[in-house]
Amino acid sequence: MRARAPARPAIYQETHSALNWPLLACGLFAPVAAEIVFVVLGIVVNPTWFVGMMFVPLFAPAMIYISLLYRNWPTGIRIDGSAITIGAVRSAVARVRRPTVNHQSWGLFTCPWSGVIDARVVTDPAEVRRLKTSPRYYTLNNRWGGARGMTYCNIGVLTSPFMRAALVVDVDPRMVTATQIRPTVFFTNFKDRRGFYLVRGPKLSPTWIVPTRNPEGLSKVLETLAKET
Repeated sequence: MRARAPARPAIYQETHSALNWPLLACGLFAPVAAEIVFVVLGIVVNPTWFVGMMFVPLFAPAMIYISLLYRNWPTGIRIDGSAITIGAVRSAVARVRRPTVNHQSWGLFTCPWSGVIDARVVTDPAEVRRLKTSPRYYTLNNRWGGARGMTYCNIGVLTSPFMRAALVVDVDPRMVTATQIRPTVFFTNFKDRRGFYLVRGPKLSPTWIVPTRNPEGLSKVLETLAKET
């Protein structure tokens, strides 16, 4: 089902909430710095150094973190008087996209307050670690190819690498309006005993997890809304 754009003025909006300095450093600054080094060496030392520029994006760590940065780039949170929305909250076309499970953050997911069971902000490091690693919350936003035994991707779980705080929302999946998410194929080369490839499909999660860079401000908004209801 395709998501509808929120109509009411936002009480709280946080864009690019999954971006943090470690993720930016690994997925953007380090690869750019490496490209600059090859350019300088090509100019100062030998033009053959320019060839190295083509291999930076193919270097495994760079390729992984560039991909993870892209997957998490649009993640955001929007709260208004009628609903809570997560995903690409700034995009005018997110509602009509059909991303794969790898890129679910490029979609849009909305739940009216009548369908929200609980909403809270988690900052405890141990709890944040559990949200990132528990099989209950497996997602492809913080994994290159998924974990062993992972057969589907939790939609609404936008956990990012190096996440330090998160908005956790328990929702009634029947009340959610969501962008259509498509499955994707991973080639396993028989490593997990399930064949040459594995199709990982979407499954709407009853628990949404979204990184936040402003846990204090978000907590205050949730407290205010709780008092008004």
